[in-house]
Amino acid sequence: MKTLLLAESHPPTLEHLTGLLSQAGYTVRAVNDAVMALEHFSADNPDVVVLGVDLPRVEGQHVVHLIRGHSQGGRVPIVAIDKGHLGRAKGVSSVLDLKVNAYIPDPLKPGELVPRLEALVKAAQAIPLTGLAATLSRPAVAAGDLKAFPLPALLHSLYRLRRDGVLVVAHKGLYRRVFFLRGGPANFDSSAKEDALPRYLRERKVLTEAQEHPVVESLASGLRIGAALADVGVEAVGEDLLALLRDFTRDRLGRVLAMREGRFAFYAGDEFSSEVASVEQPALAPLLEAARRRMPLRVVAGALKAHVNEYPVRSADFGRDLQAMALDTEDIKLAMQVNGRIVLKDLLAHGRAELRAAYTLLWFLKLTGGVTFSATPVATGTDVLSAAAVPDVIAPRKRKSLPPETAAAVREEAVRIITRSYFGGLGLDLAADKEAVERAYHETAMRFHPDTYAEFDISDLRDLLEQVQEKLSAAYRVLSVDEKRRAYLQYFFSRQEVVGRATAINVDAELALRRGESAMKRGDYRAAIQGFEEAVLLNGSEPEYYSYLAWAKYRGSPGPLMQRALAARKVLKQALTLDPYLERAQVIAAIIEIDLDDAPLARKKLMKVLELNPYSVLARAALQKVVK
Repeated sequence: MKTLLLAESHPPTLEHLTGLLSQAGYTVRAVNDAVMALEHFSADNPDVVVLGVDLPRVEGQHVVHLIRGHSQGGRVPIVAIDKGHLGRAKGVSSVLDLKVNAYIPDPLKPGELVPRLEALVKAAQAIPLTGLAATLSRPAVAAGDLKAFPLPALLHSLYRLRRDGVLVVAHKGLYRRVFFLRGGPANFDSSAKEDALPRYLRERKVLTEAQEHPVVESLASGLRIGAALADVGVEAVGEDLLALLRDFTRDRLGRVLAMREGRFAFYAGDEFSSEVASVEQPALAPLLEAARRRMPLRVVAGALKAHVNEYPVRSADFGRDLQAMALDTEDIKLAMQVNGRIVLKDLLAHGRAELRAAYTLLWFLKLTGGVTFSATPVATGTDVLSAAAVPDVIAPRKRKSLPPETAAAVREEAVRIITRSYFGGLGLDLAADKEAVERAYHETAMRFHPDTYAEFDISDLRDLLEQVQEKLSAAYRVLSVDEKRRAYLQYFFSRQEVVGRATAINVDAELALRRGESAMKRGDYRAAIQGFEEAVLLNGSEPEYYSYLAWAKYRGSPGPLMQRALAARKVLKQALTLDPYLERAQVIAAIIEIDLDDAPLARKKLMKVLELNPYSVLARAALQKVVK
């Protein structure tokens, strides 16, 4: 059955078309926004795409442009649909700049949409596919969302079945792909720059910042990594290069396994092997690494909760999988204690590993079948009637004193978390999205969880750490739910009494303003202008927003100084019309005059500001430029 991605923002139209296309024999993936459309396209690899022309743009681009930029986007037929049935059709002009295969003014008109789709799909399927495209053209053998950490179990299943194929994980329009050969991860690629191999090599200090971009370009042109590195003067060949590729694949796979937002799909086949350089490595090792470095302890502990009063014992699979696990010495020492005669809760609390290491190893061994659990002690010796079935007892671990400097740092940071806002406690700005909240919560909660200091005596810090956990949990419960987050922001802004606002607080506008400010700090003026323009659009009566927009346009617009000055002055005029005494707008106007070499006029403007507010920091700083 052919798979169809349908993205339409009008709910009744979406529902009607889903039924219509399902009856026509398509497996329909129906979504109502552009970001979800990108996730489903990357993960589900549909045979055909149907998109509403009025879908909101993603970072200024129409979703069609982003799909066409995807590695598989060139081969998939895309049909644009309009709102002719509602009398709001945009017309052919709305898709002239989009690389669509067809435009349907009214998709609900009988005999229009389905025949066109059938013709496009038939023509696309007549073109033979090879390599990676052939693998991805098949229906996915496993697919779903990432909410409950499904990937560790999937990776173990691939190892057991010795499957060849491609795991695709998509989130917010970005995709990550892991290539498997004979059940083991063989390579990784991603559309996200921060996940790419050159960035990893720069993180490892194999490449410098100046060398990274040429390597990216070389790889994009089809050059192999060894040759790309040689072109920039980096020698990495043979086992050294293979070691880097193994570490890269293992690290990035660990990140993928711990994702819990987005979608995944696994496509079986090995046609990609001629296009992808493969490296062999222990197939199961990334599972344990992902649990240790990236998965919340509560998730790992939750999988063992039902067994805490049982006796874990190593199974036959443990010995068979030992090479694929690649356990280090400390893990093997703990695994040797898993003998069927020590109850799990004692093994976790007092065994030969700190608490997180013990939890993650036992979770890993349970997932891979390396341990089984018994309600009673198990005799593991050759004589099943021997006293080996008597429970072993582990003496409580003697805890060390926490170093004074560490204790002081923990106490200081804990107090900061408890006394700050929900965003401040998580170390986030107000414009942080839900993914950032999720990541910050898990990282911070793990860092300040009492179990993190299991080997130390923290009796004098325990109450403080528990207060931190309560604050972080409350922050997560509020900020991870859109409605609660919005209510909190409204409350937060009202309590803060945002300085300089002449109108009632508009939460969405304030968030757009902060996105713009963050972009300005990064030097991304295009994103800053976009954020400030959104703030103005959401609350056009707030003069302060125009000041920020004017400054961003002055600093970041293309063109000569005079052209930028004219663009900024036009926006400043709107700000000063709303508030003739607006300090920021007047100071920006003065700075423009300074840059245009009209110091007297600039001084006049600044002195006017200082008459109204003698303590204006902005005006005094600008006046220093005039004096110089």
